[in-house]
Amino acid sequence: MTKNIISKIVELENCSEENLSKAVYKSEIWEEISPVNEMKAEFRSPNVLYSEIIDRVAVLNYPIELQGELVLTDKGVESDKGHLIEFNVRNNKDVKKLEGNLRIKNLQENKVKIGVFIHTFLLESDFLNLVGKNAWELVLRTKITDLLRNLEKLCKERSISNFL
Repeated sequence: MTKNIISKIVELENCSEENLSKAVYKSEIWEEISPVNEMKAEFRSPNVLYSEIIDRVAVLNYPIELQGELVLTDKGVESDKGHLIEFNVRNNKDVKKLEGNLRIKNLQENKVKIGVFIHTFLLESDFLNLVGKNAWELVLRTKITDLLRNLEKLCKERSISNFL
């Protein structure tokens, strides 16, 4: 079993595993829940999300501009563990390697548990040397937490099915 360097889990009301598993393949939901100043996203193929991000990292007071692709690989549903989607980042000049899993599990009707698990996070050396790996892991952990909070808020305010 791979050790996770970041694990975030949240329960979402007004949401189903089936709809959320489909919604992650819609660029509009990523733009809606993104915890950055500006994000443009589009699926260039059914499982490859290309994004351009502009943000100021408050923890470090550092501006960032990132471009790259998030590749989603659907691994299907395991009855006791829920829906598994593996992901990795590619074609990003600052992130050498980022790999993880997204797990979505029905808890009851209209209630799911979603988990984001990062097990590999490597930066390109110039970017890494600027601030340090531990600081960037903190930034990534904070952004994932904010992304999940935004998703939780979205589910409370309206239906995920609006994005399908």
